[in-house]
Formats: sequence, structure tokens, C-alpha cells
Amino acid sequence: MRSVVLILCFTYASISALCAPRPRHETISGRVVAYSYWLGCLNGNGYWSMVIRVRQSKNILSEFIRVDFSLPCDTSPESVSAKLSIQKFRLFRKKDCDAVLEGSTVETAKQQPTMPLESTDGAIKQVPNMLFWKYLPGTEHVALPFGQVLPCYRSIDLPMAPAL
Repeated sequence: MRSVVLILCFTYASISALCAPRPRHETISGRVVAYSYWLGCLNGNGYWSMVIRVRQSKNILSEFIRVDFSLPCDTSPESVSAKLSIQKFRLFRKKDCDAVLEGSTVETAKQQPTMPLESTDGAIKQVPNMLFWKYLPGTEHVALPFGQVLPCYRSIDLPMAPAL
């Protein structure tokens, strides 16, 4: 009797997993303009965002999109995307993370105010009060759309690791 119940449970779980809606991915062409590192290194993963200037598309009304992804802590996005040419990205849309692009560029960071933060050892450190976006070489002339809501995507090829 137990084996029958176990078989039914596994069958139900398998069918449920196969029937669950999977996010549809789309291929978007564009050029990575800037990266930002956020949330620090958790569980062996660094959490990043990149701003992509989209090549003309019928489906995307914004000139820029934001893609969130994670990489192992010892890996930087420069090693992932050093090309300056138009690239194709396999992405799926995440409307629930659409947000206003905040922060400033690394170049203007020296002019940004800092705020004190107490670390775990009790020392007071000065930290920036915003996200900083780093331009890829050759894209410094592009003005990032700060203050505008950017459509949010996740990458099929650079998945977002769960932050525990």
C-alpha cells in the first residue's frame, strides 16, 4: 500500500512539474552599456545588474532594459561580456521587478555624498548612498536613463541564484 501511495505522489509531482507554466524567453539584440554590483556576495554569488541599449525591437518600447543576474563571487561581468558589438541575449520578462533606474556612474561617484555605516567590528566607514554604474569601455558617451522606469528581465544564460 505504501508503495502505491509513493508512486501516486511521484506521478502527481512529475505531472505538476511538467504542466507548470514556464516563462517564455525572447531573444533581444542590444549592447551592454553599464554594470552595477548589488547586494554583495551571498552564498558564493555576486548579484549584478546590467543596462542594455536595445536594438530596435517591435516588442520593447523602451530604449534601455535592465537585466539582473548573478555570478560566482570571484567572477566579474567584464569577463562575461567584453565585446562592444551588438549581442543577442536570451531573456525572460519579469514585470514585478520593473523599477526606476537609480544611482550614478562611477565617474560621478567622487562628487556623490557618502553616509556613515557601522561595520560588524564597530568601525565607522564611509559608503556611497547610491548604486554606482560602471560603463563598459567605449560606451561612456551613452547617457543612462536615471529616473526612468526600465523594463526588467532575467537571463537564461546567466541565471539569478537565490539569495538566502
